[in-house]
Amino acid sequence: MRNKTFFSSVVLSVACVSVANAAVVYNTIDPFTTPASASATTSTSSGSVNTDLTGTLWNLRSISTRTTSISRATTSVTIGSGSMVFGVTQVGSASTAANNVQRGTLDYNSIDQFPDFTAFTSLDFNFASTLNGTLTCIIRLSDAGNWAVEKTMSGASGSMSFTLADFGGITMNQEAMGPLTIEFVRSGSNASGSLTITNLVANGASIPAPGAIALLGAAGLVGSRRRR
Repeated sequence: MRNKTFFSSVVLSVACVSVANAAVVYNTIDPFTTPASASATTSTSSGSVNTDLTGTLWNLRSISTRTTSISRATTSVTIGSGSMVFGVTQVGSASTAANNVQRGTLDYNSIDQFPDFTAFTSLDFNFASTLNGTLTCIIRLSDAGNWAVEKTMSGASGSMSFTLADFGGITMNQEAMGPLTIEFVRSGSNASGSLTITNLVANGASIPAPGAIALLGAAGLVGSRRRR
């Protein structure tokens, strides 16, 4: 009976340690609770601003927005209240040319410490859009050889996931990752509208810490002792 009780305690301890030592990629990249805004108006202009983040994978966020000379638009990136909003407002003669482009960019970086991406599986977010034209999202991870992955976003709302396979698996399973860039691009439309992003997270597989593995071994020893 004593062995059974000890075995149950070991199993409970293993479960607790495993949860406590889950990979750091189980975290919000940006909770969008730190307000920031940047805007740009017509003729290849751009605007940008930096903000500090706490409790996230990266501790510095840079947001920027840009319009092309053809787009004749005002663009903006606004962060706060749990979301990022990329807005486009036409201010002049519109064009539906393919190079009628507006961009909103989120850059994440860390000072002195980088997030552990050893067990990275995916980067996910939800979106809601009133923007017409072609809408794409481009993800860049600098420590993955500046590898860029681009996906088209379709529909009024949905979710987007960039997996390890999307990046070809190249050097992604290293312990420390550098800057992350997420760029949203709208092209080929003369309509005003907005793109709203929420729940931006990185996911990863849970890897038990050495202490948890040691406890598992202890549990095995107890089990074999009982059988003898």
